Amino acid sequence: MFKVLYVDDEPVLLEIAKIFLEKTQEFSIDVSTSAYDVLRSEKIKSYDAIISDYQMPGMDGISFLKHIHTEFGDIPFIIFTGKGREDVVIAALNNGADYYVNKGIDPRSRFDEISHKIKKAVKRRQDREAIKNSERRLSDIVNFLPDATFAIDREGNVIAWNKAMEELTGVQKTTIIGEGDHIYALPFYGKRRPLLLDLILKENKETEENYPFIHNLNNKLISEMYFPILHGGKGAFLWFIASPLYDANGNISGAIESIRDITENKRAEHALKESEEQYRSLFESTRDAIFLIENMRFVSCNNRAMEIFGCTKEQEIIGRTLIDFSPVMQPDRVSSEQKGQEKIFSALDHTPQYFEWLFTHLDGTPFYAEVSLNHLSLDGKTLLQAIVRDVSERKKAEDALMESERTYRNVVEDQAELISRFRPDGTHIFVNKAYCRYFNKTYDDIIGKKFFPRIPQEDHRHVREHFASLNKENPSAIDTHRVIMPDGSIRWQRWSDRAIFNKKGSVIEYQSVGRDITENKRMEDALALACQKMNLLSSITRHDILNQLTVLSGYLTLSEEFTSDEKLLSFIKKETAATERINQQITFTKEYQDIGVHAPQWQNIHDTIVSAANLLDMSLVDLQVNLNDIKIYADPLSGKVFYNLLENAIGHGEKTSMIRFSARENGDKLTIICEDNGVGIDAETKKHLFVRGYGKNNGYGLFLIREILAITGISIIENGEPGKGARFEITVPNGAYQFISAQKDRYPKITEITG
Repeated sequence: MFKVLYVDDEPVLLEIAKIFLEKTQEFSIDVSTSAYDVLRSEKIKSYDAIISDYQMPGMDGISFLKHIHTEFGDIPFIIFTGKGREDVVIAALNNGADYYVNKGIDPRSRFDEISHKIKKAVKRRQDREAIKNSERRLSDIVNFLPDATFAIDREGNVIAWNKAMEELTGVQKTTIIGEGDHIYALPFYGKRRPLLLDLILKENKETEENYPFIHNLNNKLISEMYFPILHGGKGAFLWFIASPLYDANGNISGAIESIRDITENKRAEHALKESEEQYRSLFESTRDAIFLIENMRFVSCNNRAMEIFGCTKEQEIIGRTLIDFSPVMQPDRVSSEQKGQEKIFSALDHTPQYFEWLFTHLDGTPFYAEVSLNHLSLDGKTLLQAIVRDVSERKKAEDALMESERTYRNVVEDQAELISRFRPDGTHIFVNKAYCRYFNKTYDDIIGKKFFPRIPQEDHRHVREHFASLNKENPSAIDTHRVIMPDGSIRWQRWSDRAIFNKKGSVIEYQSVGRDITENKRMEDALALACQKMNLLSSITRHDILNQLTVLSGYLTLSEEFTSDEKLLSFIKKETAATERINQQITFTKEYQDIGVHAPQWQNIHDTIVSAANLLDMSLVDLQVNLNDIKIYADPLSGKVFYNLLENAIGHGEKTSMIRFSARENGDKLTIICEDNGVGIDAETKKHLFVRGYGKNNGYGLFLIREILAITGISIIENGEPGKGARFEITVPNGAYQFISAQKDRYPKITEITG
């Protein structure tokens, strides 16, 4: 017998539920009108499953669900309520509810459905526990392998990451298990890309070419490579072997890779290969001029040195000094001879020197260069190595940049937007005049100082999280928050913030462009509050009515079972029919109230259809959707359009086994087609198909579809052939659809639409 707890703020409904469920003698039902009382009870751990209403005073069903799963673990949980909106369904399932059941006026079928789903949820929990135990044993084996080892499934998600892998990469198992999109490559390459084990699952010529070699030994791939960012930038040579994973049927279910650090072996090999020949190759091939200096004079140089100084032969340099290729004075008005001797003596004293120097070519033409001087011992001699890099073009570019910055500043200063640039510690390095005026500050008050606009305490966390979310992959974002003005008033601002990174990936500066949106925010808040109050009033009223309808229907059903009086039975049937009509009208008000409440938005058609299908039982239907690259501009409730089309095809098609969505262009319009192979729609029904209240059930679904689409100028017709299936054509006007990729030619272009 299953021990079940049912929580609802309607005592009469609890009584009916207990009667119906305990009649089967499979359930023992405890009831409560308060989620808070339940959470304080020790008995809660003893229940096999929990049923809960959604809309209850004090704590709603979703909050109750979160408390249960947080404090008491994976107890099967079923939401049972009259609030049947898709957003509530999605919230329930996303927060761990096993099932969602709508209240209605047929209690026998509702509680039969709940009975079935309790058993199913308990069985699923038992199966999950068995799988966890098996996976735990396998995980322990992998975890203690001496080589760093990890594994992925066929979708590329990480399913194993042992202790040796944590030590090698510094990435903890808890942060990477379940992640995909080649995240496991980040510790090795600093970016997402395929590794050796990906070649087990899919051939990729580009990935193969990234490896110096790959040996294939009995379906195992072996290679090695150097990774410079490992061990905190010290680098490491790694040897790795990848092989397939198989499921119980012998099919490849993933791949596993073991990694071994062979850095010390490679370093030994490298040391043996170093030679004078390698040094000479580097000496001659570098694009910088290299000199060897002994007793203040050049004793050797490479070809690039002759090129930079305008010489044609080595003899024009050998035996001369640094001062021979310098003007009398450097740009800082210090003697070249004095300054040059100071640099050379410091380098001879084992203090490396790096400085900028003004040289002259052999013909006397000046040029700027960067110079590096280092002490060197070679064959028992004390030498200096001088590396000279011509930076004349860079100096020209810097001068041009300074001029460009002057122009940029003039443009920025004329902007009405608030513009600033600051370091992570709040030190501002630039603000424009509008920024200073807004905060009643001067340039001297802000530039070079840590300036933080005052933000209300309750907004601090939000602003910190906004800046923390900026990274190299997503360096910019828009944020809206409040600010306390110098006079104490509170204003709203919208900022476009961009993080600027150094080569190591660390944030060095932020650039922000903002504007005051206080008046817009006040109008938005007023409108949103009005809509919220209207919807809340409607939702609460409808919830209370549905609860009473459920109670009324329950007692009508019980009355029908306890009487044999034909006249009384006829009255009960009429009362039941009236209850059904009231339920239909209440349902319509729930669905119609949300249309047009929120602004239209761009929506991926393929994702919207798949999301709608996930809310239905599609196990007996072949759903074909090939619309990955199309977006339409429609009301946020457009998911209800495709939900109703799918539900009608399954519920009224009688023999429907296939539903197909396709698209075609017609001039400057797009037609989305939904067709099935059911019994179709007869000619008489077609005349009234989109009229409110007409249809096999309540007749509101197709009326709502037309209303939702019409908000953005989208129309719908039905032109299927009776007996061969229903066929709906949704026509999207120009400007209300777009192609995500460049594959729009895959959809046929026609000049005439035919049925």
